[in-house]
Amino acid sequence: MSAAIPFIKAAAPYISAASSAFSAFSSFSQGKSQQAMYNLQAMQTKADSARKALQYEERANETLRKVTAANAANASRRYAGGVLGLEGSAKLVETMNLKEAGRDFMADISNASNALMTGSTQADIFGTAGKIAARGGLLDAAGKLATGAYEFSKVIIPKEKTEEPPKA
Repeated sequence: MSAAIPFIKAAAPYISAASSAFSAFSSFSQGKSQQAMYNLQAMQTKADSARKALQYEERANETLRKVTAANAANASRRYAGGVLGLEGSAKLVETMNLKEAGRDFMADISNASNALMTGSTQADIFGTAGKIAARGGLLDAAGKLATGAYEFSKVIIPKEKTEEPPKA
């Protein structure tokens, strides 16, 4: 056992240096992994916002289909009842239906645009967070390597002896 002690003392600086290198690699890898996670979240956010925008557009188109069908049914009923379906109060009712449907349509189109813009903004935030995570991992790795090199140098490089000034 006592024969191993000089070997352990001799190997300790190299083991410490290797440990610092592995720790630095781990920090670098962790930063890259976080960046990949943020990039994935950015893609998911864009996909979700595109899906929401499509839902708003579908709802806007459904509003137009419903108002068109309702106005056509009302005109048919009026003509069948002997009333001119596209004049007077019948036309006023159709115009008001179109006006209200137009408001709903424009609100849905605006909501679709807002969903896309919000998703894009959030995705950009995730992208920036990913870049920061990668940079942080790299800087942490560099710091660990520098600390390891300093600790290694304290053990390996012999200390220079300084002469004490003569006492008066």
